[in-house]
Amino acid sequence: MAKEIKHPLKELRFTGGRFEQNKGWLDFDVLSELQVYRKLLVETAKEEWKRRNPGRERLPKGFEENVRLGFHEIREGSCAVPVERIVEVEDEAMDMYVPDEFDEAAQIIDETLIAARDDAPFPDRLPARIIPLFEEWGKTLAPNEGIVLDGQNGNGPRFDAAVRERILNTKRDRYEDMVDLVGEVRAAELKAREGGSFTILVENGDSLPGVFTDEQEMSITEALHEHKQVRLRIVGLGEFEVSGQLRRILRVDRLEERPAGETPFDPDAPPIWERIAEIGKSIPEEEWDKVPTDLAANLDHYLYGEPREGGR
Repeated sequence: MAKEIKHPLKELRFTGGRFEQNKGWLDFDVLSELQVYRKLLVETAKEEWKRRNPGRERLPKGFEENVRLGFHEIREGSCAVPVERIVEVEDEAMDMYVPDEFDEAAQIIDETLIAARDDAPFPDRLPARIIPLFEEWGKTLAPNEGIVLDGQNGNGPRFDAAVRERILNTKRDRYEDMVDLVGEVRAAELKAREGGSFTILVENGDSLPGVFTDEQEMSITEALHEHKQVRLRIVGLGEFEVSGQLRRILRVDRLEERPAGETPFDPDAPPIWERIAEIGKSIPEEEWDKVPTDLAANLDHYLYGEPREGGR
């Protein structure tokens, strides 16, 4: 049987300015900084999950909704907010917490702040699309204020106006990230030496260029020849605009052929019995009370007016 436990994730310590003058007190407007930190954690964790599960098309059901972050105190003598995560564990796990993508996301954010402070390259694990989200963080802080992200041992990295500016100044016109898409191959061309290039039409109507290797040549050319009946799922690396728009496919790691018009199997979709149970819960109890208790035995009676079983 599962039970809930609290896991300390991070301590956000507000420093400088009004926080030094009024220790143990936080204005309501500062609470938005906690909400932005949660958003950074969740979005980074999503990308980390995708990196760890390249064969999966969708996030697990309730991935974001099941993450419960909160705090229950502002520690005396400071403005430190201990952020905790509530997770479910099995009783046989002896309350043992297993680190996952959210712990990794917290570490990635820490490493990003340290890199910005030191004018060093960002960690490779930082998804490029997360960078613009830092623009939302720190909006309620004065120039002489900041947030220190302490871990279990304290002395964590600091986020302030200077760090925020350095992070945002690293915005690039384009960036590379994972792609996982399904489309119709509309063109293919072999290169003189190795592999070739192709064009794929995806569901939103965009035509994207890409490249393939010698080993992938047959799959690409066959999909082109049968383009009216065949779609390809492509998992690999893509080049994106800073807006998130995919420009081209830089590398194909995996190809899967699918019939045109087929709804892809979703391993994270709820089972049919769960869907039926959800529908049943939406029906008022008084309506269920109207259902005859002998419906199974006398179905023909209720459908067609036949005599009830036993001649009743």
